[in-house]
Amino acid sequence: MIGNKRFRYTTTFISFLLFPVVLNFLSPYVSVLGAMNGIISGSVIVFLLLFVSGLFFGRTWCSHVCPWAMPSDFLKNINNKTVNRKTLRIIRYSIFGIWASVLVSGFVFAGGIKGIDPLYLTESGISVDMPLKYITYYFVLGTLFLTTVLIGRRGACHTICWMSPFMVLGQKVGEFLLLPQYKVRSNPDACISCQKCDKACPMSINVMEEVKNGKIISQDCILCGDCVRACPKDVLSIQMKR
Repeated sequence: MIGNKRFRYTTTFISFLLFPVVLNFLSPYVSVLGAMNGIISGSVIVFLLLFVSGLFFGRTWCSHVCPWAMPSDFLKNINNKTVNRKTLRIIRYSIFGIWASVLVSGFVFAGGIKGIDPLYLTESGISVDMPLKYITYYFVLGTLFLTTVLIGRRGACHTICWMSPFMVLGQKVGEFLLLPQYKVRSNPDACISCQKCDKACPMSINVMEEVKNGKIISQDCILCGDCVRACPKDVLSIQMKR
């Protein structure tokens, strides 16, 4: 089902509807507050699970499960400009490095890990469970919206996403351990250099160049399958292999 357009649109639509429910479980802010009290919160658990998923599925979460995936696809109609992935990656990992340092420091100053509470600050199980919390929710949506519209294709994913580094790390570890992984595979001999895959890629990857490797090796690939569908010669496919 990975890369299937209808399946992906269905899961991301449901995920977006559930965003007010799961916001705290994806929140870097909640994880830091928990760390300062020595608590492993639900968001930290989710981040660790994303690392585990990256071992086999890479960044599939970004295109199939992330609540912001569906709006990102829609906002291409407003700004479909390709982005400078290398420059934006520096911004993303700088933000991640600062957050990770604060998180670890929180546990250190709290005297270590004192407990695990998946429902930390989310006792009802629903993140946005009162009117006042909608301020935070709409602030998050507004930030994601402006970043995506102003920067270009999946601008928020390239700059302020704090979850993708966990999946990238998992993917790298999986490659090192020679685990079977889902990747976009290619048949270079069949490529006619039409560049339709490049135009279709929502992550601004030079897919046609990477076709020569026999697979897409970029850490920015989210296995959405758009390049696979755009190729007129069936050069590309999504497969799980070692």
